[in-house]
Amino acid sequence: MAANDATTIPNTGMNAGMTNDSQRTDDSTKSTIVFRPLGWNDLGTVTELFDRTWPQDVDELGPDMSRLISRYFVLHYLKPTTFANGAFTADGTLAGVTFIRVAGEAPQLDEIEVGEEMKALERRICADSKAVKHMAALKSGFSVEIDLEREGHANETTMGELELFIVNPDVRGHGVGGQLWRRMQQHFAAWDVPAFYLHTDSDCDVSFYDHKGLDCIAHRSAEQVAVQAGEDAETQAGGDVPPLFDDMFIYRGRVSA
Repeated sequence: MAANDATTIPNTGMNAGMTNDSQRTDDSTKSTIVFRPLGWNDLGTVTELFDRTWPQDVDELGPDMSRLISRYFVLHYLKPTTFANGAFTADGTLAGVTFIRVAGEAPQLDEIEVGEEMKALERRICADSKAVKHMAALKSGFSVEIDLEREGHANETTMGELELFIVNPDVRGHGVGGQLWRRMQQHFAAWDVPAFYLHTDSDCDVSFYDHKGLDCIAHRSAEQVAVQAGEDAETQAGGDVPPLFDDMFIYRGRVSA
């Protein structure tokens, strides 16, 4: 899994004709996508894609604070990840990512280093009177996710989790998501993982998981999340905190690769 490999997708305006030892195309209607493990040097690029996909209340907090919070999000999902896979276009643009966790395996990056950076980010975020409320709501949302895992018996009935799944909007509809999904399935199969789960919410296209045949095993409506998470967040922040989450779900799927 550590070696780069390449595939091709229909051209969407990206540079074509990248040469790769494993595959090359001279067809002007194709663009090469290279898949490789992600490392610390990719964190900034992943954060930019996350922030572009799910901006963090930019009107209220500003773009710089939004990026800090997005980086915290990315680190939160990266900390337990045992394999972070990235898809890159011929010109080096990040086309998509999956963060995968196999139960019992060591994280891909050092958990202590990731945790220390998360603490440093949290101090910077919480020094801002507006952002501290956002952080409180964020943490309370994570608590709701843990409750949903218990309710759906997610960890008792699976051996893997898809921690994060993002596809660059510029390449959606051209097979990148499907390629990342298949590689995720292949990785789980290689580790003898029979089933996995993932968290999502109504801000995402949950119909994708229905289409893939996954089962919804736990759910909280936006109203329920607002009550449960809001009370916790207001206690932490010492004041009214707007909810950050919509309907929240856990989906479970069988490994088919």
